[in-house]
Amino acid sequence: MVYDLNGTTLSTGGSGSGMLNVLEHGFKGDGTTDNLAAFNALIAAHPAETLYFPKGVYAFSGKLVFDQCYMELDNAELKCTAATKVDRFIEIRGKMYPPETPQQDMFIRGNGKVNANFKADDCIAVARQKCTLLDHISIQNFQRYGICGKFNDASMTNSDGQTEGNLSYELMVRNCLIETSLIYPDAVGIYDTGDSMYTDIVIMNVKTALSCSGSSIFHNVHAWCFDFNYSDNDTKKALLENTVFAYIRVNGPRFSDCYCDTYQRGFKFYDGRTLAYITNFRWYIAAETWPTGLTAYVFPANPTGQAMYKVFGADINGSGVTKFSDVDLSKQTNCRWYGIVHNLSDAPSTLQ
Repeated sequence: MVYDLNGTTLSTGGSGSGMLNVLEHGFKGDGTTDNLAAFNALIAAHPAETLYFPKGVYAFSGKLVFDQCYMELDNAELKCTAATKVDRFIEIRGKMYPPETPQQDMFIRGNGKVNANFKADDCIAVARQKCTLLDHISIQNFQRYGICGKFNDASMTNSDGQTEGNLSYELMVRNCLIETSLIYPDAVGIYDTGDSMYTDIVIMNVKTALSCSGSSIFHNVHAWCFDFNYSDNDTKKALLENTVFAYIRVNGPRFSDCYCDTYQRGFKFYDGRTLAYITNFRWYIAAETWPTGLTAYVFPANPTGQAMYKVFGADINGSGVTKFSDVDLSKQTNCRWYGIVHNLSDAPSTLQ
């Protein structure tokens, strides 16, 4: 028996399928039974096999640590039920053998959920690898990072006692929902570490949707804040203050066909980083739901006073409650604006 998953014909994970059906190895998908011991035993016995999770909710009382991660979720949910908060729910550690040669081609894919259940700082964290695929999954209820492309861990040392390289790059993330709550001020939907591709992604109720490095591509990303009580202005203001669509940590990330809805700032630069390429970007705020006393900026300035935006086509909705920028970008020689549609009175004069 086979089924089609994102255009790929796969086995349903029974005996002889080439995958390990976790229900045949002591797991329970009832939402309450702790599967952590069964997971650790299965990974120890089969470190490089693909784990198949049939429909169900699989509870784990601690984090899931992989050196090599291959998982198919068939309408399955992996749920963290730790008694106290853990740093990461799914930790894909990768390997660096031979030295400086990261593990390649790992994946979590299917039609399923990875639910940190507000019990973990990070939902999925990866290290020492490239070309890892996260496809068609929901990443939910984290306090810090939905996807973290780099983490530090003193236990990740080589035979000489040196901490091994922990950079992950060339991540491929597509068709995913990333969601948490705006009450977590340090929450970041995707913490990117470069050379990666993100496409067809919805990010909901995350304080900073994207934290970006220089060579990555973000295509068709829809980020939306709506997790607040519309009748309470103070609550709305507190939740929406310091929300950022994209925080640029390293120069040069590229954004195409992205939609930012109800964020206070479209873009924000780390000190000394100044450049972003933006194509077909839409920024929208509805006046009737935006809190009074809170100013929003679609293109804020770099902390050093220089900003290098390269914008090709943008639809900037103002509704009388937002600003185009917090500096006069018409005087910034490194800014380029083509095909901007706007209704903001404070847009640079070159766009009027």
